[in-house]
Amino acid sequence: MSITVTTRMYQVGELGDCFLIRFKNGQTETNVLIDCGSFRNGAASITRMQKIAAHIKKDLNGKKLDIVVGTHQHNDHVSGFVHAEATFNNLVDQVWLSWLDDPTETLAKRIKQEQKNLVSQLQQIYGHAEKLQLAGDHLTAVKDLLGFYSITAAKGDDPEIPAKGIGILKKIGANPVKYLSPGDQPELPRFSENQVKVYVMGPPRKRELLFDKDPKKNESFDPKLAFANISASRILSALAARSKGADRREEDQFPFNKSFKKTARQLDRQFMKDYNDPDDQWRQIDLEWLEQAEGLALYLDSFTNNSSLVLAFELVKSKKVLLFAADAQTGNWLSWNEISWKNAKPGFTTKSLLENTVLYKVGHHASHNATLKDSLLAMQHDELVAMIPVDAKDPNIDREKGWKMPAKNLYAALKKQTKFRVLRMDMGFADECDPVKNKATSKWKDLAHKPVFDTKNFFMEYTVSD
Repeated sequence: MSITVTTRMYQVGELGDCFLIRFKNGQTETNVLIDCGSFRNGAASITRMQKIAAHIKKDLNGKKLDIVVGTHQHNDHVSGFVHAEATFNNLVDQVWLSWLDDPTETLAKRIKQEQKNLVSQLQQIYGHAEKLQLAGDHLTAVKDLLGFYSITAAKGDDPEIPAKGIGILKKIGANPVKYLSPGDQPELPRFSENQVKVYVMGPPRKRELLFDKDPKKNESFDPKLAFANISASRILSALAARSKGADRREEDQFPFNKSFKKTARQLDRQFMKDYNDPDDQWRQIDLEWLEQAEGLALYLDSFTNNSSLVLAFELVKSKKVLLFAADAQTGNWLSWNEISWKNAKPGFTTKSLLENTVLYKVGHHASHNATLKDSLLAMQHDELVAMIPVDAKDPNIDREKGWKMPAKNLYAALKKQTKFRVLRMDMGFADECDPVKNKATSKWKDLAHKPVFDTKNFFMEYTVSD
């Protein structure tokens, strides 16, 4: 009898991930939930997550979630476990987390503490800047990226919701948590390894790969310049010096020692007139040093994404693969080439998994540095379909200078690689991928199953057969 795998992408109403995967073979059924979260924690976001969790429970019809996967500690992936904790109680058999969440791992504990310190410093940086009434795109970016940790501005918002989500996952399962590392091949309940294999691909164990966030020019469809390495403590020192009016001789960081600062009276009048001309504000450099704060926030965000737990599910008979990359960025993807798979058949490599991928859950809402070029081009299967958890109406996207999600060139490459079979969380069929409106280009007719949409219950799903 043929095994089917139905992947359901819930529409969380903003940026977020929530995927229910159902493996079936006759009467045998296994349910896996990968992440459940949305970017914000306001009333509307909480209500939506609670409705989705309630629908998942109802749809299980008395069964349990066999596996719940928490990929990484970002609000848009795990907030639902906080806001709908009561629904998930007694609903989960086992939880899978990455080795970075393992309390017995010395390196993991050290990295988590560094990450927590950096979040705290960025929160303080934004708090100082807000009190000083400083403004600008750089600080807006810091505020936005702190949103992944549920911190908004400096209003005392709880920065611990993602951490709390992981904490809930650690205690919610009926069985002990499994902490997974690259190369692991955990068993899928009720399916033998001759039917379904699970491959753990990330996060990497090497620190240099964990912190490798920027793809080189030939690794990305949308190349970006890397940010310089900066220090949060120095930015805080600079802001504190400005706040307190400090005038110390040692080298304060704002942005030069105050003893070298010149007042407007000490400068040429015409110079100051030209410098303060409202038509030429773009020339002013007073706050440009705060660009470092944006770079630091991006560095923190990218590291957390790079720590994503990445899973590939293989239907052994057909070798078809479903790849769930969470928000993995450059270092995570690059590390897959170094994995040594246990009991692998001759000729089997990580590239084999990519070549046989028929469903790709696109990484990090299709941002430019979360799908490596060579890896996408390796996905050559005739049945390839992509799912993008993106929402164009999310305030971080739907504004001037908003986040580029999906990234233009990557979006075009995804459509080309899948033969225009791309599903988006916000709109169902992606642009140019509607089988009715785009009959000539979109090749859904070549597949055994067509996507199913349920707007009442906020989801769309697609089925793969062995």
